[in-house]
Amino acid sequence: MSQKSDGLTSVSKVVLNRPWLNTANLITLLRVLLAPPIVLLLLYRPQHPYNVSYNMLAGVIFIIAALTDKLDGYYARKYDNVTKLGQFLDPLADKLLILPVMTALCYRGLLPLWVLIVVFVREVMVSVLRVIGARRGISFPATWSGKAKMFSQIIAVSVLIIFPASSSEIVVLVIVYLMAVMTVYSGIDYVIRARREIFSRA
Repeated sequence: MSQKSDGLTSVSKVVLNRPWLNTANLITLLRVLLAPPIVLLLLYRPQHPYNVSYNMLAGVIFIIAALTDKLDGYYARKYDNVTKLGQFLDPLADKLLILPVMTALCYRGLLPLWVLIVVFVREVMVSVLRVIGARRGISFPATWSGKAKMFSQIIAVSVLIIFPASSSEIVVLVIVYLMAVMTVYSGIDYVIRARREIFSRA
């Protein structure tokens, strides 16, 4: 029995000491785990106990999830935990947060379908290019256009979640359209970069 316990302890130590299992990557994982509660709050709308606004609660959780994008990068740099896996998982976590939440907003009629399609196509295309790059040992840290795209998506989604009644107002529409433009631009920028760094080496 003691030999089995020692074996399990050894396995646990090996797993916990793996370089990919660090604070930065765990924070990245938290960003993904916060997406389902946000979607449930947006789609499942029972009566509000204690005058709780489910839109406000969903918005707060979304903002917290978005802030983890900065937090994991901070920990990775401060404690020298920057890994290729982390560089791959970080943008993937962004997609796994943004796409389900945007889909829920689209289902509620708060986000135009064409905007969701633009974002979805861009994210899928970039993910495919990242996988191709990873197989060739090439990683793609976030660029300014990718960060600006993510920032614009966070702003647009936060506004739509917290202030759903304003979704058709001109100011909110401008924010959403600018987000769509930034999404397209960052996708083009990424394709040019991938063409230079991946396919030119083929």
